[in-house]
Amino acid sequence: MAGIEQFRAPLKSPLTVCLWITERCNLSCKYCYAAPCSGAVMDTNRLYKLLDELKELEVFDIVFAGGEPFLHPDIFELIEYALESNIHVGVLSNGLLLDKRAGKRLENIVSGRNFILQISLDSIDPEINDQTRGCGKKVINNLKALTDLDIQLQIACVLTTRNVDSAHLLIEEFYPAVKRFHYLNIQRTEKALGNPELLLTEEQAYRFWMRLKEYAKGFPPDLFLPSLRIMLRSYGEEDAEEDTAFHQKATFDCTSCSAGITHVNIDAEFNVLGCDIAKDYTRMGNVRYRSFKEVWNSREAQRVREFPFPACYRIRISTGEALEDFLKPEYRL
Repeated sequence: MAGIEQFRAPLKSPLTVCLWITERCNLSCKYCYAAPCSGAVMDTNRLYKLLDELKELEVFDIVFAGGEPFLHPDIFELIEYALESNIHVGVLSNGLLLDKRAGKRLENIVSGRNFILQISLDSIDPEINDQTRGCGKKVINNLKALTDLDIQLQIACVLTTRNVDSAHLLIEEFYPAVKRFHYLNIQRTEKALGNPELLLTEEQAYRFWMRLKEYAKGFPPDLFLPSLRIMLRSYGEEDAEEDTAFHQKATFDCTSCSAGITHVNIDAEFNVLGCDIAKDYTRMGNVRYRSFKEVWNSREAQRVREFPFPACYRIRISTGEALEDFLKPEYRL
C-alpha cells in the first residue's frame, strides 16, 4: 500500500478504459492501429474480475475493442455484464460479423441502455473502402440492417488519399439513422508507414476539414464528437485565433496528451498502455496478476505520465525522423 501512496495517480481512475479483448481480426487494414496482432484473446474469468475493479474505481467509460471484439467467444455476455454495472459501454467494430442475427442479439442486450456501437467504414463506395480496409459491401449491408434496430450507432472514418475527397458523403448516406460521425486523419502507425501512398499532405487534410466544416452546417451541432467540433471550429476562422493559439501552445508545451491520465488501453495480454499508437513507449504495467489500482498508481505509470512530450512524437518515419528530433533541446532525452 505504501507504493500506491507514493506514486498515486493524479486521478482516482482514468475516465475511459479501452479493452482490446482480442488481438485477432478478420480484416487487414493498411493503417491498422492495433497491428501487429498477436492472436491473443483475453481470459474471460480475469476480464470479469477486471470489470469489477473498474466499476469499484468508478471508471466512467468502458470500450471493447481489438482486433475485432466480436471474435471474442464471450463478447455478448461481457457487454451485458459491463452494462449491469451502470458503466457507459462502447464497442469498436469493423461490422463484418454483425449480420441480422447478431445485430438482433445485440439489440436485445443494449436496447434503451447506455451503449454505443462504432462501425469503421472509409467510404460508401465499396471500391474506395476496399483500397484501405476490405469487405466494404458486406459491412455496408450489415450497417444498414443495424440502422433498423434500437442500437445507438456511430461511424468512424480514417482519412487517406483514397477517400479524402468523398468521406463526407457517409453522412449523407446514413444520417439520421446514424447520428454521430467520427473522422480522423491517418496516423503514423507501423502499418501506415509501410503504405506511404495513403498518407495525407497538410494541404489535403486542410481542404477536407474545410469542406466538412461547410457541409456540416446543414446538420445538428452534435453530429461530431466534441474534440472534432473543437478542431473544426479552429479551421479557417478568423475569430478562432485565440482557440488556435491555445491549442498550438498546449501542443508545444506538451500538455495536450491524455495518455495514461484520462485514458488507458489494456491489451489481450493484460498490458496497460497509455496510448494505442505509441504502445512501445507507454507501458504502465500488467494486470493479469496485479490489480488495476496497483498498476494505475505504480512507478511505471508515473514515468509514462511524466514523460516530457507525447509518446507518439517518438515514432520514426521511413526516413528515420521523428517529431522528437524537432523539440526544444530541454525536452530531448
